[in-house]
Amino acid sequence: MKKILVFILLIVPGLYAQSQDRLKPGAIYDQGQEIFAPMVGYKGVVPNGWFGTLPQEEEVFLLIPNGNANGYMFISARQVPINQLKDSWMYDFSVTDEIVISIKGEPKISGNKMWADFVVTGSREPFVGYAEAIEGGYGWTVVMILLSPVSKYEGYKNNFDQLVASSVLQEPTIGSKYGDFNWAEFLKNKYLMSYLSEIQYKEQDEIWLCPDGTFRSKIKSKGRLVTEKSPYKGSRKGSWTAEGIGEIGKLNLITSKDESVTLQMEIKDDKIFINGGRFFALENNQCK
Repeated sequence: MKKILVFILLIVPGLYAQSQDRLKPGAIYDQGQEIFAPMVGYKGVVPNGWFGTLPQEEEVFLLIPNGNANGYMFISARQVPINQLKDSWMYDFSVTDEIVISIKGEPKISGNKMWADFVVTGSREPFVGYAEAIEGGYGWTVVMILLSPVSKYEGYKNNFDQLVASSVLQEPTIGSKYGDFNWAEFLKNKYLMSYLSEIQYKEQDEIWLCPDGTFRSKIKSKGRLVTEKSPYKGSRKGSWTAEGIGEIGKLNLITSKDESVTLQMEIKDDKIFINGGRFFALENNQCK
């Protein structure tokens, strides 16, 4: 049988929690907590006796039994219908560097669901596999995979059934990674800093934003944030507001002398840009 390396991608990136608690890479989700992927339109609940996480720089949600017991669940999604996904299930899947699963027989399909049993090879003890797929009707099909030691399969399958029963697919609420990125919320309590160092030349721009709507700044550059005659060059204090939902936003600054400026904000590849220049966004620990 042909063998292909497959990590079916669950497109749930997003380093920031906004209107709802979308998945955050590296966070731990205990039993009973909601799994929310707005770009896919998926919601589910971590089953009893398990915890889950979205590993940093990975796009597959992983669940593991409590107590360091062996066993895995994976949640993933693809922009393909079930009948097309069925063909890919006939190949071997490498779900980790060591573990490979191969389908037993043919997948079964009923309505918008498909399921199958799998043979597991490469595990340190005898494992079995089982998978279910649900087509959501909005372009995404979510796949849930269970890998269990043979001795624990009955109990783990009950937990897996809990996960499947809690799973809901609805219309995606955002169209991109930063579709619901809230600039006003993100910029609260932030220290924005840009630093440029060359031979015999150093330039550093800094803006401190506090949750009470006040700011102070220390601007040295001329082209990135200010012009030659800009009142923002040097040290300033005043008030700030932000606007915008999504990749593009605005930061409005008003000095104590009622001089105002609007800075164009952008987030791209988890990097912050102000008026096109790269800035680092850190926590501001100088607010009262």
